[in-house]
Amino acid sequence: MGMLARDVVLWAVDDVIVDMEERRLPGRVTDVFYRQKRPKPGSLLLGVGGTSSDRGGEEPALVLVGVARRSQQIATGKDRTLVTPVQPLDEPVPVAQLIAALPEAVRRRLDLQHRLPALLTPSRLPPQGGQAVLAALQRLSPTTAEWLASLREAESPVADEHAARLREERDAVSLAIDLAGIAAPDDLLYTPGDGLDSSTAFGATFNPLYVMDNEDDLLAEDLRRFDPHNQLQMRSASVARFTSDRFALTVMNVNRKPLEQALGVDLVYYDEVAQIFTLVQYKRLVRRPASGDGAGQRWAYTSQDELVKHLQRMDIGPNEPVNSKDWRMAPSPFWFKFVRDGDFAPGDPFVLKGMYVPADYLRLALADGSLRTGPRTGFEVTYSNTRYLPREVFVELVRRGFAGTTRAGTHAVAQVVVERAKTHEVVLALKTPIGQDEPTNHSYRTTDEPPLSPSPEPWGSASDELPF
Repeated sequence: MGMLARDVVLWAVDDVIVDMEERRLPGRVTDVFYRQKRPKPGSLLLGVGGTSSDRGGEEPALVLVGVARRSQQIATGKDRTLVTPVQPLDEPVPVAQLIAALPEAVRRRLDLQHRLPALLTPSRLPPQGGQAVLAALQRLSPTTAEWLASLREAESPVADEHAARLREERDAVSLAIDLAGIAAPDDLLYTPGDGLDSSTAFGATFNPLYVMDNEDDLLAEDLRRFDPHNQLQMRSASVARFTSDRFALTVMNVNRKPLEQALGVDLVYYDEVAQIFTLVQYKRLVRRPASGDGAGQRWAYTSQDELVKHLQRMDIGPNEPVNSKDWRMAPSPFWFKFVRDGDFAPGDPFVLKGMYVPADYLRLALADGSLRTGPRTGFEVTYSNTRYLPREVFVELVRRGFAGTTRAGTHAVAQVVVERAKTHEVVLALKTPIGQDEPTNHSYRTTDEPPLSPSPEPWGSASDELPF
């Protein structure tokens, strides 16, 4: 089982958890455990319930399997743990039948009958015993074997040409969530158990539970303004919308659109409340030998021609402020994020490490030669020769209106969006006021965090509409 089963844990489930058809969000459940006994994230849970016995009454049986995720404290000494994905067994497997399917030596050492869990108290199996139980369960329940195989495949790292794109798409979604200050669910960026199609947009970005398939319900009028002539091809399976108390964030991946080729960016983030665009282009750092006589390696970006090409596209004309609310600390709304290259792990929730660098800074650095620190004075962007911001500082600048387009720049970006068309995939994220009757989904979050800083107040009047 590899990474799927660092722990194999027997889990006592009640009738409410077993009855998946009554669940509003199938495929994910929560349960309460004593804190000292709660399963570790990534543990494979074997749900033990009751099933009718041939002798009358009930006997313990395995009724479902699932993967433990994050936990949240709910009371003294108790935590609520998210379990997703969850898969009910087609037919319950009685514990007695499971024991009989174990090798005799394992059966004696494990003594599974005396390890059965109680409510709030899951039972972790020893590593070899847990693997033996899984092997026996897969022989007795072929559908469970198929599910475990798909789960293993879905959580295996991707190392082909799609890996970097998937990692960057997921990071762009996570960055948009941070910029919007939306309390998105912790399992939003997980897709375990659902397979991985790395050739499609957002192949492993969104947990399918938060993807909305009805395009007419999802794409509100403020989104349609990006495509007044219906020239863009929307992928409804790659669109998600989640809400907080005041705002909604809609994230989509669209192709056949002008954004990347016209603007030279991979992420277009638009705050409708403040009427500000922020545009981010991802670039990949690769490992290079350490400079000089020092041993080891370092991270560097060395494609000067490609960088120059993107900088040439990053021109929207004047972006001058018209008043104090229109003032920006960074004069250009364009940024680069230089990220470390590597494999893509669908179950890894962490964001990409990297540098946030203003486009205007890079123009000056190219001109003054400060980036020629590589071998034989070759071009490179590294942590040591580049001025950059960490993620948290960049997020605060955008969220507080110190970075992004001014009024003139916002109109210019909108004009570019509707007038030019090329083929490329771009993450488009829009923060909008929440609809009057729209329910919030921030309650799905499973960790406690302090409130996020609000966006700046919108400037201009209600009649000041964008030209798209």
